[in-house]
Amino acid sequence: MRKLKDMKKIFFLVLFSAFASAQKTQLIELRNSIKDRNHLAKSLTLIDLREDKNIGTVSHRKEPYELKFESEDLGKLFAEWFSADNKEQGSTEYFLMLEDLKAIDIPTERTVMAHLEMKMATFLKRNNKYYFLKKSKVSKDYEPKNHAYVTRVMAAGISAQIANIVKDSYDEKGLNVPISETELENYEKIISERLPAYSGSFTDGVYTDYKSFAEQKPDKELVVRKNTEGRIKGVKRTDGYDNFKRDIFAVVDNGIAYKRTPTTLIELEKDNEGYFITASAEEIFPPDNTLLIAGTSNAGAIGGLVAAVIDITAAKIRRQNAKYYRIGIDALTGEYILPEGFSKSR
Repeated sequence: MRKLKDMKKIFFLVLFSAFASAQKTQLIELRNSIKDRNHLAKSLTLIDLREDKNIGTVSHRKEPYELKFESEDLGKLFAEWFSADNKEQGSTEYFLMLEDLKAIDIPTERTVMAHLEMKMATFLKRNNKYYFLKKSKVSKDYEPKNHAYVTRVMAAGISAQIANIVKDSYDEKGLNVPISETELENYEKIISERLPAYSGSFTDGVYTDYKSFAEQKPDKELVVRKNTEGRIKGVKRTDGYDNFKRDIFAVVDNGIAYKRTPTTLIELEKDNEGYFITASAEEIFPPDNTLLIAGTSNAGAIGGLVAAVIDITAAKIRRQNAKYYRIGIDALTGEYILPEGFSKSR
């Protein structure tokens, strides 16, 4: 009986060894440049919040490949990557928070498709407090018919996504909402609750970007332009000149906020999930050959609604046959959160 048990153990060990040897590894190599050309960055520290540190296994030509970083000591790996690209360093400490990184196989009717889920955010540290800079979320399919070597493409994509958010973070001003180290795990909720745009009434004025809107700091050189009936017609400079292009995120008039889109201004609404607008695909992503706003070219409208003739009432009439969606506004970036079924084309 004992001999039989020993033979079973040997059999399973051999089977496991055969499986382990059959499964190959695809390394994620951190080779993309993360050089800070302004030489302000002092360091890059990884904060790995993933509950499961295993990335996952995907198939290439029916062979399983486990995706892994070059080293299991990720803290050291990322620090050395930064140091190699930044010989001349400044005084700003940067942090990359890895919240999710998973790769899986998804069976399809004829083959297996690789899928990647990735979420990360960056912060800088000042006076022992953390300030949010950027965040990135990736949900992507890799179909074998589109890639000669799926695992290599996925590994290169992961490395590129990480490098891009790090490099972009060097130029970010960041939201002026300090949080402690213990609050990092719940940073999205905590920061949004502390932003003036989410905790109080709106300040009338023109906001050129999301940061100024979130912190409720309107542009002092721009004002809302109205017609004799009091309807919003666009924005202008305080000195009266309005024949220039300028990006506008939103305007606030009489305490009501309107989000700028390429075609019009749409009132911001709020529910339990945050701010949103109700809009059609054509209003958010208009066809290039569409006349966006009466009296303006496409470039002028996209440039900022400054010399544009905006008539919210007329815009509603023009859109009465459109299909509308609830389009969320990300509390930390101001980017659109598009719903399922939303199409950029007509």
